[in-house]
Amino acid sequence: MQPLGASSGLVYCYPDGITNPIGRRFWNATDACCDFFGAGVDDAGYLRGLIEEIGSTLAIDRKRVYLFGSSNGGFMAYRMACEFSDVIAGIASRAGTTTLGETNCRPSQPVNVLHIHGTADDVVPYAGGRLRDVPGVTINTPPATGALQVLQLWASFNGCNDPVTDAAPSLDLDLNLAGLDTIVTRYATHPAGGDVEFWAIQNGGHGLELSSEFSPRMVDWLLAHSKP
Repeated sequence: MQPLGASSGLVYCYPDGITNPIGRRFWNATDACCDFFGAGVDDAGYLRGLIEEIGSTLAIDRKRVYLFGSSNGGFMAYRMACEFSDVIAGIASRAGTTTLGETNCRPSQPVNVLHIHGTADDVVPYAGGRLRDVPGVTINTPPATGALQVLQLWASFNGCNDPVTDAAPSLDLDLNLAGLDTIVTRYATHPAGGDVEFWAIQNGGHGLELSSEFSPRMVDWLLAHSKP
């Protein structure tokens, strides 16, 4: 991401969450993930403040503020889109989702959403459900929303209609999988600033070895989706 940021004229910032008692960094994104020790830290407020601080220091395009997160970071990207849709132009979430039956997400305006998920992900289950335990933590949190459900949820928020799914894979995102591995679903009808797209990595797991195609395609998608 860093070389892409430099070549695309992006201001690229990569913050970290705080460290939990077993030494792992986390974001307090939703009740499903991943404040497993109950720190209660206001990460949404922290990230909003960080965006404002960057904007007060550097000349940024306020219609092109994007977040990308992977796993817990993907959950956090959705949290930010829910709470600060007036600030966030778009998010890309890989292997992250929301809480099942999300009731606290009330975006005030559309947000462009790119969801990326492996169909064989058993850590943040593709079909939804409780997250898999991690070393040192027995997870006892509400189940997470499945990939297709979160797609439909944001399509509903944004007012997208007419989903179209490609008949065959068209992207090569995971080097662990041979050949083209990703099927794309798009919404033919969507409002300005509220596009929703899904990249389903066929037989892809939670961890993946990124191809050279992954980051450029993701950045290009985000840059093509500003606020109106």
